[in-house]
Amino acid sequence: MNKKLLSLAVASAVAMPWAAQAGSLTVANQDITLSGGITGAYINNTDLGRDKFAVNDALIDLASEAKPGGMGFNLGFGELAQNNLASSNNTLNVLGSVGMDIQYGWVSVMPMDGLKVDAGLLATNVGSEVAPSYANDNIMRGLVWNAQPVYYTGARATYSMDSMSFYGEVSRDTTTGTLPNGGDGSGLGASGTFGDYRGAVNLFNVVNQGYIVDLIFSGNAGPVKFGANFDYITKADAAKNASPAGSDDSAYGLALYGSMAWDKFSLPVRIEYVDDAKSGIYGLTTTNTAGNPESNTAITFTITPTYNFSDSTFARAEVAYVSTDKKTGAYTDDQGLPTDSNLVVSFQGGVRF
Repeated sequence: MNKKLLSLAVASAVAMPWAAQAGSLTVANQDITLSGGITGAYINNTDLGRDKFAVNDALIDLASEAKPGGMGFNLGFGELAQNNLASSNNTLNVLGSVGMDIQYGWVSVMPMDGLKVDAGLLATNVGSEVAPSYANDNIMRGLVWNAQPVYYTGARATYSMDSMSFYGEVSRDTTTGTLPNGGDGSGLGASGTFGDYRGAVNLFNVVNQGYIVDLIFSGNAGPVKFGANFDYITKADAAKNASPAGSDDSAYGLALYGSMAWDKFSLPVRIEYVDDAKSGIYGLTTTNTAGNPESNTAITFTITPTYNFSDSTFARAEVAYVSTDKKTGAYTDDQGLPTDSNLVVSFQGGVRF
């Protein structure tokens, strides 16, 4: 399942997060920016006793910036890994990838200064983490990320002025992490930059499925980067009625990010808390012997020491641990039995261009 692609904590931006690394081409009188990256990794899901070597990402991004009175485009083609902490027994999420394909693409029209309209296969504005692992501080994506929207066909209008941006969008064929695929969607939000601090608020809706309220904040303090992403997700009436008796209709998750950098080393850390209640939205809800849903919570801790050979090349290791309040089928031990924890150890090297 494709995942979202947007820069950390500037959720209404459509520029790629690694744009500073990009080079420029001139093709048929059109200035085009070429960027992307490739990574290879070893991932060991120790609780399940499974490991794999894999090419995580192989992505080429072509973009031409729209100027007032003109048009532009964005196109991403390649392969993006699905490494995340959502489940130890889902081979796609833990060790797989989506295959070579057009991951996203849209045409931009800028009828006037500050106003831009994008139409095509859009990348969501919801959330902090991104699809290419080389553009994240961590190898494995988190539980909060896995419950957020991904790519969808639609149209989005964005108005930017000074340090603020506002957008509204409509969509079709929405793919989300936990809300069922399909259905008409809509979204609106705002983001802003205030000195060293950035923030965004987004509201995302899928008809007959549910709503996501998404809050993002990030900043810099010398060599320290920090951020937070909070999501509150609630089911629509149709989804509530389809849930098992006794289920809750909402859940929430909080992800905290921090990274210290010095010389060529950096040390990113992510901590998450997810309260699935009895909703099943994050896939953690359990059932008791009577078959009734029971609430469940989870805490994740991920640390990713990284060595940067240059601005565009790196190698890193990672330990990611998940602990749940109750045993759940989302995580299994090496015997295939439900457990209340999961441990993933990873090593990755990558090149951004």
